[in-house]
Amino acid sequence: MDAKIYSVESVCFHIDKSNPPQLVVHAAGKVNSSGWSNGRLVPWIYVDRPADGVLDFEFIAKAPSGFVLWVISPIEGLGRVTLEDWIKGVRVHTATNKLEAMLSDEACSVEGRLLVGDAFPWPW
Repeated sequence: MDAKIYSVESVCFHIDKSNPPQLVVHAAGKVNSSGWSNGRLVPWIYVDRPADGVLDFEFIAKAPSGFVLWVISPIEGLGRVTLEDWIKGVRVHTATNKLEAMLSDEACSVEGRLLVGDAFPWPW
């Protein structure tokens, strides 16, 4: 069963220069036990564009079943969407917090480097 992870600690992005351009978002966070897998960012579906221009994502993962160790553990996830002209930033939601990264913030950009799932592994 998929569920929101416990918390998000960092968010960064990469703009893939494909046609059409793709916005690739990477987040790192924490889960409350061992056994979580398949972390990923799922974009919200809007009826109308958000007024603030920030695209929201849920940070979810496959929850463990059976016996687990109750220890805070790291997890990472990726999300990919077509970059539209109205998107000014991203916001990642978890069970306990949320974190934003604006596309104008170069500190959050990983331009020129590759993310998990691309040709080279994380960290850069």
